[in-house]
Amino acid sequence: MKTLAIALALGAALATAASAAAPTLTLASSASVVAYGKPLTLSGQLSGGKPSQTVGVDGTVCGTSRATKVTSAKTTATGAYSAAVTPTGATTYQATYKNVKSASVPVTVKPVLALSRSGATWTAKVTAGQALTGKAVLFQRYVKLHKRWKQVKRVLLTATTPGPAKPTVVSSATFAAKLARGTRVRLLITATQAAPCYVTATSPSLRA
Repeated sequence: MKTLAIALALGAALATAASAAAPTLTLASSASVVAYGKPLTLSGQLSGGKPSQTVGVDGTVCGTSRATKVTSAKTTATGAYSAAVTPTGATTYQATYKNVKSASVPVTVKPVLALSRSGATWTAKVTAGQALTGKAVLFQRYVKLHKRWKQVKRVLLTATTPGPAKPTVVSSATFAAKLARGTRVRLLITATQAAPCYVTATSPSLRA
């Protein structure tokens, strides 16, 4: 019985030591929402403070079910690491070190909206990592009296052109609208129209 007790105690001690020695890995994002085309920083800590260890970062992009390698980073003398990424759509990131994984970190992406005018003709453009044709944007004017934006017209995106680099796509539409001179206007895409891979966004405002 004494031998068994010693063996059990030794086994428990070894298990405790192994558990204490197991590294942990954290991951955080510098932003939870980012505009399309803008980078953000992923950073974290590998316990133990070992330098020059390679931490991989995987990402599961909206519309896919499998994670793929996005980037990797080397740890510093304190075990810290960081890497810049540019998500093309809603992405869930996870860091890995050997068999150790961090918690998942979701990042959402706003499409980039732009509004321009030539005479009475307006052009709406939405830049994202995929075509958004068939989606609608709202053309709005600012009502100073009520201090809020009011819908003028619902505009359906009907055309696409390739962006400067894949996978960027610019979806657009032209439309006519007459407004009093000096009226502040903008575009809005709602969460429903931006879904599933993007979130609501607005264009910079301009004067009619």
